[in-house]
Amino acid sequence: MSLFVRRSLALSLMLFLVLYLSPPLYAEELTIAFLPRGLGNPIFLDAFEAAQKKAFELGVRLEWVAPFDFDGDVQIEIIESLIDRDVDGIIASVNDEEAVSEVIGKALDAGIAVATFDADCPGSGRLFHIGINNYAAGVEIGKALVDVIKARGLQEEQLDTMIMTGYREALNLEERIRGFLEATDGEINLNIQAILENEDTVEKSIILLEDYVRVNPEVEVIFFVGGWPFYVPGEALPNFQKWAQGGGIAVGIDLFYDALLLQKEGLIQYLIGQDMATMGSLGLELLVNYLRFGEVPPEFVETGLEHANEDNLDRLLQIHKPWLVK
Repeated sequence: MSLFVRRSLALSLMLFLVLYLSPPLYAEELTIAFLPRGLGNPIFLDAFEAAQKKAFELGVRLEWVAPFDFDGDVQIEIIESLIDRDVDGIIASVNDEEAVSEVIGKALDAGIAVATFDADCPGSGRLFHIGINNYAAGVEIGKALVDVIKARGLQEEQLDTMIMTGYREALNLEERIRGFLEATDGEINLNIQAILENEDTVEKSIILLEDYVRVNPEVEVIFFVGGWPFYVPGEALPNFQKWAQGGGIAVGIDLFYDALLLQKEGLIQYLIGQDMATMGSLGLELLVNYLRFGEVPPEFVETGLEHANEDNLDRLLQIHKPWLVK
């Protein structure tokens, strides 16, 4: 084979690889902004990574913007700044539905396509929502708790219970609580002593949890509506660790590596997880297809639930990898 032929083949191969590995080219690059509820909550990392990868594949500019800790006023300010910049699309996780609904309406009036992920804002006119059925997730974790209680022979006992949530204004979290309470009603006897709001922050959730079980060691059940305090080892939660080792029962929604380690240690009896990666990648793809091709997605795109119990815990620990962020 001549040198000329070899060079031609090499150049052809290089051109093929460039075209194959490069994202498709479009006349106008789209700018899509993703707004998690807060940058300080690692639960959104999977959504960010998946959305970033999908943005490269689709040839769009992705902006990941949010306050560090959730602040409804700051989220509104960010959306208003995106309106001023005339971005093409926004995908937001909304904690305060009433407060954010109006500014989403402004974005829609400005011709910006808006969708929601994780936490919905259905009254805003948004294009679609992608996430779990939060009511169903609450029902499933409630059923799991019933099984745990019955396995311990405590179904006839009145069990003092604490619920930890982020904000009572958050529709997704309230739906989880509603499902949980309906699933347990008539099956076990939960005496709700407190519903603590951690303002959707990891640090405050840990402080609230540690203080509550220290002052109220007699509480028997804790339902974590989200996984806020699960990002640290058991040794960093000494009061909760002591409470759990003394027979306390905890269940929660959100499933990731650190939470599974706490479950392995016996501090949590059951977890249900949500697929944040699909919310990021598929949510972005649906919005881009709407903007580029006019493909109207379903109003609600449901992502599945993942269960963690004694039977599959070791397998899940092999699947879920630790985040390199603390």
